[in-house]
Amino acid sequence: LAASPPPLGPPEPSDEDAPSSDDLEQFAKQFKQRRIKLGFTQADVGLALGTLYGNVFSQTTICRFEALQLSFKNMCKLKPLLNKWLEETDSSTGSPTNLDKIAAQGRKRKKRTSIEVGVKGALENHFLKCPKPSAHEITSLADSLQLEKEVVRVWFCNRRQKEKRMTRRRGTRKGHPSFASPELQAIQESCFVPINQAAATEEQM
Repeated sequence: LAASPPPLGPPEPSDEDAPSSDDLEQFAKQFKQRRIKLGFTQADVGLALGTLYGNVFSQTTICRFEALQLSFKNMCKLKPLLNKWLEETDSSTGSPTNLDKIAAQGRKRKKRTSIEVGVKGALENHFLKCPKPSAHEITSLADSLQLEKEVVRVWFCNRRQKEKRMTRRRGTRKGHPSFASPELQAIQESCFVPINQAAATEEQM
């Protein structure tokens, strides 16, 4: 009797179809460059994949893909989706598409957390009085300005970093290191050291 043919099943993926590690590394590098050039964040890409293909990916996943920190299997699964996203983005130049809507959503989210000129002025005034407010002061200030507490906290962190950069530049121009401007030093002392205590210290000296 002739042997019966084996049952049919899905074809096994050939090794030729699977990308090599070098291919994945090259694609990840090119993808990151294209994404940045197009003006999309990693979170935008994750949201776009969900809108276009019904499978949302987190910003962390896209970040790990670009850094080659996913497993080889997951890298292979994600590569065609990201490749198709790039093709969709390139072909949509100049015409309104879902990608444009996603970009608009991203800009809208950023706009909500941006600080208006009047509010920024109030923060600047508070910074001049006390560059490093306490958690209670941050909460009170956030409530009065109708901002999230985290937004206020981050603003003060960024503002202190900006002040450090400015004082370094001033010190470099004068030819000697300077860690804080006299104005800021006076403000910080008045913020943390009682004036009468400082006066008593000077008399002792």
